[in-house]
Amino acid sequence: MKDYLTEINDLFPIRRREEEKEKFYDYILSELGEDRVKLETLCKKHNNIVIGDVDKAKVVFTAHYDTPMSSLVPNLMFPADKLKGTLFHFAYPLLLAILSLFVALSVCSLLGLGENYAIVFYFVLYFGIFYCTTRLVINKHNKNDNTSGIATIMSLASEINNEKVAFILFDNEEKGLLGSKAYAKANNYQMKNKLVINFDCVGNGDQIIFIIKEMAEKHELYELLKAVTISNEHFDVHHLPFKKCLSNSDYKNFPCGIGVMASSRARIVKFYTGRIHTSRDTVADSENVYFISGLMKKFISEI
Repeated sequence: MKDYLTEINDLFPIRRREEEKEKFYDYILSELGEDRVKLETLCKKHNNIVIGDVDKAKVVFTAHYDTPMSSLVPNLMFPADKLKGTLFHFAYPLLLAILSLFVALSVCSLLGLGENYAIVFYFVLYFGIFYCTTRLVINKHNKNDNTSGIATIMSLASEINNEKVAFILFDNEEKGLLGSKAYAKANNYQMKNKLVINFDCVGNGDQIIFIIKEMAEKHELYELLKAVTISNEHFDVHHLPFKKCLSNSDYKNFPCGIGVMASSRARIVKFYTGRIHTSRDTVADSENVYFISGLMKKFISEI
């Protein structure tokens, strides 16, 4: 099996600007052929890459191919702990707000400036620091998020070409799941009852987590998927209900969506995925890709 994780990470580490996305699309064309691949532009700004015939497919495998900005604080994910995950994501903005308010009040007090100046200074300080630490620099390291997801899609698409399955690489996930949201809206009837299995951050960790939306759990193919996605001596596989999980990725935009991610065990939380959206996102293992794609190949063969 070709090592797509290493190849794509070496050739296309950043997929943020339009020219970077165009080069990546040309690569997909060269790998899979023009007869299978098309670029579907929605709302004039979301360029989703569609592989195969989605209309005929029973299952659609997806991942996002765009990359994020670099953040000072890692986008830690605690998929099985909604409360702690929510608290963590609110912690940085809250601490920054408190710090900015303290600095603004202190400086204006020293300078003898009134409350109106303090309020203006607070907002400038808060949003300035927030932007500089989360939105200023394009991240050059995205091996897990989400080169690992793309590699899983390519490992499947390069070996499987039949009407049972189709594949979509979504654009602008990092800007708020916009590519998948536009696709779901434009193809609402088509996607209503299709099982959508999304790979996001699957390269780092030996705990492979399937997050199942309620309608996906009732889908006619879910029991088969659950039966073939089993643990081995290297990886533990978990199926968790969407209502009890915290995970923000493209599968959320589809009624029968399933999110797949890799995590590690921890003491404070049951699972965690780290390094995301930082310069430390350089750790991902091709064995994860091979394991997950192997499970999916078995699933496809039994549909």
